[in-house]
Amino acid sequence: MHELTLFAHAPHSRVAHVKRALTTVTGMPGVPLLEHHVIYKPKRNRQTIGGAASGNNGAGPANTAAAGDFYYLQLVADILKSETQKGDPVTGQSRSAAPGHQNGDAMEVDSVAVLGATGTAVEQNGASMKTEAAPYDIRKQKWTIRFSDLPEVNGKRPVTSRMVHNAAVHEGDALSFVDSLGYMPVSEYALSGDYFVYHNIYITITRVLLPSQPFSPLPADSLRQLDPADSFLLQASIKVLSANEQETMNKGVEELKTLRAELKGVIELEPGDRLSLDTRVR
Repeated sequence: MHELTLFAHAPHSRVAHVKRALTTVTGMPGVPLLEHHVIYKPKRNRQTIGGAASGNNGAGPANTAAAGDFYYLQLVADILKSETQKGDPVTGQSRSAAPGHQNGDAMEVDSVAVLGATGTAVEQNGASMKTEAAPYDIRKQKWTIRFSDLPEVNGKRPVTSRMVHNAAVHEGDALSFVDSLGYMPVSEYALSGDYFVYHNIYITITRVLLPSQPFSPLPADSLRQLDPADSFLLQASIKVLSANEQETMNKGVEELKTLRAELKGVIELEPGDRLSLDTRVR
């Protein structure tokens, strides 16, 4: 699957204005978003990555690393919040609760439409997330394993374009599974903000939060801001099923360009810096 993306930086003083503009453009209020991201890197012993390097009989990013570059993987989960935990994880201010967007497709993380080979929308099967009163348990979350390739060289398209693989883990211990693939956790963070949907585009406006203790249960009230200025990142992305269909890719690019034009004067959407989005292990 291919992902086309535009980004924008939103200073704290402009966040409320940008959210109002997104509500006007998309015709929907922002839906609260809180995601837990755990970053994994391959263990340097290549014998543990997909078996012996000389055999290389497996499949997937871990085994391509055995023959060349190493890549980071991510585990991503929507953080469950009970009715008593509704609120901003930093300020503690109340906010309306909304069901999380979980994916029923084993190869897609977002419960929004993606473009098929014909350029028409293909609906993803989204299942509502149930809230529960139990404390947050890192091993009981519904995780998605995410691999993002190095973006294409800038200039080919006016957006960031790269291959992505998303696999939802519906049962079992996702953390132990990723460990068995030969990966180890190196960092984690949470994304807090809101998401919007505009036609086939999934839009998030979020800030990065860090836990007080790494790789431990992640109560929302223990998170702290990474950026002292409390700025946000706006990301508008669209998934395309087949990058081989030029017409489909062009349709996705045009939708992003339309959104950029709609938000012109409020916030400037631009392609991301290729090196800052590099997922290779150095």
